[in-house]
Amino acid sequence: MLRIGIFLLFLLCTARGSEVCYDRVGCFTDDIPWSGTAERPIYRLPWSPEQIGTQFFLYTKENSNNYQISAVNSATIGSSNFKTSRKTRFVVHGFIDEGEEGWPADLCKVRTTGKSCP
Repeated sequence: MLRIGIFLLFLLCTARGSEVCYDRVGCFTDDIPWSGTAERPIYRLPWSPEQIGTQFFLYTKENSNNYQISAVNSATIGSSNFKTSRKTRFVVHGFIDEGEEGWPADLCKVRTTGKSCP
């Protein structure tokens, strides 16, 4: 019972209730739903998009081998092949992988060309 009490005291002492804000994506806290859940048990604030190196890749029928748009410069959307009249699909690779090579890029090529990847 003493161990449980010490553990609970430790949890209370380490709870911070911190917040961090980033210009383009808004603010995040270390409260629920961002932390303290079964899926996210560690109370950590997210890194900045610059630290993470956030990137968005736009593949279309016109550019199935080379991506377009910039995560930093929203003006690149207007000069891209993006069309609101077309169906848009998002491929999210996960936090361990990178999306520029491998299966995410291959999947985008298949979806935009209708052909199998080598």
